[in-house]
Amino acid sequence: MKLTTFEIKFDNPQGVFDAGSCVSGQVVLCLAKPMKMRSLKLHFFGEGKSHWVQKRGKKKVNYRGQETYIHSFMTLFTSENQGSSSEHPAGNHAYPFSLQLLDILPSSFEGSRGHVRYYCKATIDRPWKFDSHVKRAFSLIHHLDLNKVPTAPIPIDARTSEDVEGCCTSAGTFYVELSLNKTGYVPGEPIVYDIRIDNQTDYRITDILLELVQTATYKGISDSFMSSGNPKLHPKTISFDLFRVMDSNIKQRTTETIRRANVIPSVPPSFLEGCDIIDIQYNVKLKVNCNGTKAKITKSIIVGTMPLREPTFQTPLAPSAPATDSPTAPITLQPQSINVQFNPEPVPPSYEEASAPPPSYSECVYGRTAIRDANDDDHTTGDVTWAPTYPYYDWSTMPNRGRHPEVSAAGPPQYGYDDDD
Repeated sequence: MKLTTFEIKFDNPQGVFDAGSCVSGQVVLCLAKPMKMRSLKLHFFGEGKSHWVQKRGKKKVNYRGQETYIHSFMTLFTSENQGSSSEHPAGNHAYPFSLQLLDILPSSFEGSRGHVRYYCKATIDRPWKFDSHVKRAFSLIHHLDLNKVPTAPIPIDARTSEDVEGCCTSAGTFYVELSLNKTGYVPGEPIVYDIRIDNQTDYRITDILLELVQTATYKGISDSFMSSGNPKLHPKTISFDLFRVMDSNIKQRTTETIRRANVIPSVPPSFLEGCDIIDIQYNVKLKVNCNGTKAKITKSIIVGTMPLREPTFQTPLAPSAPATDSPTAPITLQPQSINVQFNPEPVPPSYEEASAPPPSYSECVYGRTAIRDANDDDHTTGDVTWAPTYPYYDWSTMPNRGRHPEVSAAGPPQYGYDDDD
């Protein structure tokens, strides 16, 4: 076998690049013997796609959207005689490459109804033989700096109440409050929350669920002959359990306070800036059940890629004294005042600042997906399954701001589907 090694190596071993930077690396080629070839080329490609199917009676209608972000070719080796082949010498060879990226490109994303995907594909053009290909995807990060989002440091405080009906008469009212220490977070950062429930009913509170909900909204146009050509929006949700108790036993005429913290998992940034066919939003949703009556609170939060400079390990409200029969053991956090200062021209934060740990990279919590497409054949090697990687901040590495014993990871993702799926 002449071709012993054919691979793409990025200068960043994890294959993560910022919008506006350069994708750089080497195509490594090892030949046991000389090989005839016309050329060795490298194709850079970036695209956004959306696709879903909707039933209309007995028919199914496809909705699609597509955007092209990168479509570039680079010749690394070519025959001396144009149009013919020449022998590439045996041995170990490394062909360097570099491509300047636009700063408006959206972050990588893999979803249930679409994606934003970037990859490069090297091809050996061989005369009278099948071409050889190797493919490698890379993650692109369009940074969302929370220091440039005015609402990011602002705490969230919401409350609601529900009346509970008893047998032929009212059974009372229960009150629910949700407080978050701020609005903007980055993956790896704890979201600190208070849940306060005042149960002034004749029944006990049973179920309590706090979720982090991602809503990805896809845009596409129908391929139906009768289509108006107007795009349609298609939302899909994924939720992560932050706190769940299915038998809380908050008794009648009692008040309970639950104070916890959960780490934001590795997820793409809010908004997916630069992409016009996919939008991403995040909410924290609280559901409390009393005898079949449910109280719900939904508040929007923002997930960025660059953390706030201000210290964020403070409780949203002054701690409430927990009842002796609290369903969870409360954590002890020292409340701090929040000093919100708005800079009209904020400067991107330095990763070396003491207010935040240096970022690492973490694979998306959704897991890997197949990325082979119609242009890949049996002679294509390299990435078959892949997941994008995002900046991840581990606050446990920070002096005096280590992970609190009650801080835990969010639960595994639960995928929500529409009725027509």
